[in-house]
Amino acid sequence: MRLFIAEKPNLAKAIANGLGNGRTESGCIRCGKDVVTWCFGHMLELAWPQDYSPEYAQWRREHLPIIPSEWKYHVKKDAAKQLAVIGSLLREADSVVNAGDPDREGQLLVDEVLEHFSYHGPVARIWLPSLDDKSVRIALNGIRDNAPYAPLRDAARARSLADWLVGINATRAMTIKGREGGRSEVLSLGRVQTPTLALVVARDREITHFKPADYFVLKASLVHTSGEITATFVPSETQAGLDASGRLVDFTQVAAVLERVNGVEGLVTESLRENKSKAAPLPHSLSSLQKAASSRFSMSAQEVLDTAQSLYERKLTTYPRTDCRYLPEEQYQDAASVLNALSTVPGLEQVAGTADATLKSAAWNTKKVTAHHAIAPTGELPPDNLKPEERNLYFMIVTAFCLQFHPPMRYEAQKIVLNLADTRWEAAGRRMVDAGWTAFFKEDEEDDGQTEESLPPVEQGDAVTCRAVESVRKKTSPPSRFSEGTLIEAMANVHRFVGDADAKATLKETKGIGTEATRARVLETLKERGYLTLDKKAIVSTPLGREIIDLTPPALKDPVTTAEWESRLEAVAQGRETLDAFLAEQKRILPELLAPILGDGKPAFPCPACGAALNRRKRKKDGSWFWACTAYPDCKVILPDENGKPGKARPKPALSEYLCKACGKPLIKRTGAKGEFYGCSGYPGCKKTWPVAPNGAPDFEAKGKKK
Repeated sequence: MRLFIAEKPNLAKAIANGLGNGRTESGCIRCGKDVVTWCFGHMLELAWPQDYSPEYAQWRREHLPIIPSEWKYHVKKDAAKQLAVIGSLLREADSVVNAGDPDREGQLLVDEVLEHFSYHGPVARIWLPSLDDKSVRIALNGIRDNAPYAPLRDAARARSLADWLVGINATRAMTIKGREGGRSEVLSLGRVQTPTLALVVARDREITHFKPADYFVLKASLVHTSGEITATFVPSETQAGLDASGRLVDFTQVAAVLERVNGVEGLVTESLRENKSKAAPLPHSLSSLQKAASSRFSMSAQEVLDTAQSLYERKLTTYPRTDCRYLPEEQYQDAASVLNALSTVPGLEQVAGTADATLKSAAWNTKKVTAHHAIAPTGELPPDNLKPEERNLYFMIVTAFCLQFHPPMRYEAQKIVLNLADTRWEAAGRRMVDAGWTAFFKEDEEDDGQTEESLPPVEQGDAVTCRAVESVRKKTSPPSRFSEGTLIEAMANVHRFVGDADAKATLKETKGIGTEATRARVLETLKERGYLTLDKKAIVSTPLGREIIDLTPPALKDPVTTAEWESRLEAVAQGRETLDAFLAEQKRILPELLAPILGDGKPAFPCPACGAALNRRKRKKDGSWFWACTAYPDCKVILPDENGKPGKARPKPALSEYLCKACGKPLIKRTGAKGEFYGCSGYPGCKKTWPVAPNGAPDFEAKGKKK
């Protein structure tokens, strides 16, 4: 028996349909001599620190760093039943086919199940970038040995173990530091989440501290025999009244220029006209799709990933977790049939029906295809019951694909340079020659940029007259807040936010921080932990998120550190570095990463009784704050809260000369809601109380009676 182990039930069903003659049983589908079963994503998870040693249940600085000598795994609770099915089938199997998703996590997901059951039989690999019937048939005919994919498995495992080492240890270190400073909540750090949070915090603070400044733009209306030209003043390097960015800010200089050029005759010094073309944007990667869908439909990064995954599982589009925007040339021959099918879909008749399958855009380039090609339609027709978000995303993917078969936009770029009283003025324009692909798709204005109108025909040496000139007061503006889409793009292109040239080159080469498959989950985690929040479409840091970044040492929030790790993980995936070497380096540097967090270990607010840190906590009953010793139950000191700091301990009530008639311990005179009374100092062991007699002594005649 040959056993296929798929990553998910939908993938298993597609494989079974390709094999044919399927008969569904509990947890599997039998197809003659083949059996197809499935996982539910990762069936195993790394054990928690306390599973290695019970003492790790307490978060203490002396335990750090926690570095397991051997790694332990647990079966996920909701996976136990299906995992047992897989184990039973493995005992019958003559060989196994790893049918995980076509990426490093998919490779590990199935391989670790085989390791869990100590399976040592032959293992093959099937690679399924799309689930339509034709792609499945091709993949079934191209099954190959699983062994060459071991580096992919090792890279996924290296990522998982490194995240555990950094996440567990840094989170405990930061939380312990927070407790020593009076905080009581868990303060989470992560290899990718923390530098991502740092990006948002830096942007938010740049906006907060931004001070707008006035500057002036000068516009001149110039008369030429062929028509009127609107030109903009271009200050020279020696022009007085400029700021550091070359903007004109001194109004006295503005007035001087206006007076100097108004009504004068000028000369055309340059007249440039150049034919240019602009190709259609490339098909989507996951990041570009997330950015576009965030802008157009306000979809979160996770919603885009989940929806793209749904389209993939419904066989409508190819594998979504890709960082590539190119397509393999080997698939070009199928384009005509895909376009023909798409032209029958309502709403796509024009962009698909008028596409020219003989055109071959720059997107078809096998050399630029990484582990996965761009997201593309399979040619399967969508059902009528697509959800609105599925339809929106499907049309975005299909449109980007179809645009590859439309001619480029062609236009004439125009530029006129003029001299007015020895000052430089410029005008720019554009004349559309052929709309090409833009007839079906309009890019966002921020991406397009060229919106000038056509200029009248002029020649170098022509005379012009300045009919009027004006100044337009403008204000500098702060950078825009991140949306989920632009934050995903920033993670993928984090080199743009780094000043150091070497670091910038490293980050550009490593394709940023995180991966296409993980970035959306990172954003969801930051929101769930209360470090980021949504303000309409903008994503902003919370006070807690900003405090986390302030407490975090530079190495853990620096994107260069994370990008270098991603680079090494890619080296493991390509077989240029080993899993053991990568982990050895992670273990070596871990104490160095934790040292700046842990510091000298002196608490900001020590317990007056034992010296341990005091925590500020909130009472569930009324929401009031108090401070409690972290050494509880050994130390039970509780102090009131005074403006966010520990107050002085309330004085202990004095013991009276009178003894409790029940247990013999001294009585304490107290004040309650109904006045004074005597209560036993043995409370809560003894709860006897007596009212106060007229002579100030306990009224023992009222023995056992509570005030």
